Amino acid sequence: MNSRPSRRKADTQGATGGLSSTARLLSVISRVPRGKVITYGQVAAAGGFPGASRLTVRALQRSDGLPWHRVVAAGGRIALSGDEGREQRLRLEIEGVTFRAGRVRMDLHNWKPKNGPAPNAERKRALRERDF
Repeated sequence: MNSRPSRRKADTQGATGGLSSTARLLSVISRVPRGKVITYGQVAAAGGFPGASRLTVRALQRSDGLPWHRVVAAGGRIALSGDEGREQRLRLEIEGVTFRAGRVRMDLHNWKPKNGPAPNAERKRALRERDF
């Protein structure tokens, strides 16, 4: 019997503020700035699913219009092969990302999202505090 929890449960709404797992992961990816990268695992952890890097891959496969090229495999490796991998590297180089031995220089370009309330929640709290 498999003792791991089902990944399907991650896509349901619940105590996550009403957002699906896909929406949470895509929100993290959309915030990665130009010239920075994040790993599949870091996206999953920031979205509330530590250890679920494959969930990040599935979310990217279902989406359009995101900076997909800023998401790399562990250690800065480009996981895509062929033309897609070359395109990812080219897009990153255009943004100023540097490489060493075929991998992104994670010491220079790794972006780590700040955990905490969404920017809108921060703004609302600041307005409430100002009114007192």
